[in-house]
Amino acid sequence: RQKKMVEWRRLGHGTYTEIKDEREFFETAKKSERVIVHFYRPASKYCVYMDKQMKKLCRFHMEAKHVKINAEKVPYLCEKLNIVTLPSVVLVKNRKTEHTCIGFDEFGGHEAPTAYFAAIFNKHAIYDDQKESYEDDC
Repeated sequence: RQKKMVEWRRLGHGTYTEIKDEREFFETAKKSERVIVHFYRPASKYCVYMDKQMKKLCRFHMEAKHVKINAEKVPYLCEKLNIVTLPSVVLVKNRKTEHTCIGFDEFGGHEAPTAYFAAIFNKHAIYDDQKESYEDDC
């Protein structure tokens, strides 16, 4: 596990970063076994809520790389992945789209606790386990 942690840190796990284009999306999916991709629109207040959850979760779950991408800048990718509602979160495992979370319904609404988001990612085997608490004490 320690060896994996070093590799994950090298690949940028533990942070929430923005990727710029389709090429970077595919490179990220190739390098990391598990990736959570938030497709967002800058003007959307709901995407801000999703950002808040992703920023919190990335610190607790090093096993997945957490990134966001501006959907307006990647129309080809949105078409291929059938992204029509924002925010959408695409769960990528072993270079394949495992699941897409559309909006907040699956999480229980935009004000759902962080644990609800983690439970969905855990259910799809993107996370190894679920933490007891997702408080800001780390």
